[in-house]
Amino acid sequence: QRLLYDRMHELTTLITGPSGTGKELVARAIGLSGYIPFNPRTRQFVAEFRGCFHPLNLSAFSKTLVESELFGHKKGAFTGATEDRKGYLADKLAADFVFLDEIGELDEEIQVKLLRVLQARQFQRLGAGKPHHFGGKIVAATNRDLAREMEEGRFRQDLFYRLCSDVIRTPSLRTILDNDPGELENLVVVRSQQLMGEADPSLVAEVLSTVEADLGPDYPWPGNIRELEQCVRNVLVRGHYRPEYPSVNATGSLPAEFSGLARVELGLEDATRRYCTWAYAHAGTFEDAAGLLRCDRRTVSKYLDRSLLDRLKRFELGPPPTNPPSE
Repeated sequence: QRLLYDRMHELTTLITGPSGTGKELVARAIGLSGYIPFNPRTRQFVAEFRGCFHPLNLSAFSKTLVESELFGHKKGAFTGATEDRKGYLADKLAADFVFLDEIGELDEEIQVKLLRVLQARQFQRLGAGKPHHFGGKIVAATNRDLAREMEEGRFRQDLFYRLCSDVIRTPSLRTILDNDPGELENLVVVRSQQLMGEADPSLVAEVLSTVEADLGPDYPWPGNIRELEQCVRNVLVRGHYRPEYPSVNATGSLPAEFSGLARVELGLEDATRRYCTWAYAHAGTFEDAAGLLRCDRRTVSKYLDRSLLDRLKRFELGPPPTNPPSE
């Protein structure tokens, strides 16, 4: 501890987990609990802890803007660059925590530049040649399966192995409740307190009663904690919570991931992954699933989503599909 206390900023934290599970809250907790050195000469801390956490949602910017936001730019570096800009990583101290949300969305070219920041603690502004030092700590988060992203060439392995010195996974709400059903009441109490200023016992009781009557104990909570917050608000305003997607008949409907199939909202890669997982859940083996889908068993193995398969096991799927007629 004596040797590491002033070098913890060099250890990057990666937070993974489904959307709506509080990854930014975890990052903020880390950022606000960091070590801030005390300067005995000035008899002051070198930084104000409230200003040490700097969040940036990478998915909210285009490729050029992400690069400019992170590294800064010189005037004239690109169209619209009318003045010099320092960038997000400039002048960061060891006490500063930079939170990069949706790290899985980064373009590969920017991944290379971020890798240099983590390796050499240096970066360059767009349109400039002088290197700048980065002294802060990076906390990154994503809801993507980075193992799959690396397999398919969308995320660099070398960057992943620079990010994963400290990995935290936020569990889904369904996982939390499977481990401890009583945690639902605790979470509703907290959300009620945040909404009303105090934990209103009548609201808590009404929410729990609504969940039991309208959703059932096995409701998958596809929106996780974020959905639970809306459930509390719906009960407060309307006296009930009946989400349109997925069906509230949780024991007889598929998980939320499959609603996109019916509405033709999915890309081919994602649709293939979900359909192969569904076929495997019906068939039970790679060979039988491949027979249903009329493809090679290796295709089923490649696209099988284990986490989605675990969720499917809680649903009544009905009889397996029959082979489509030959053309």
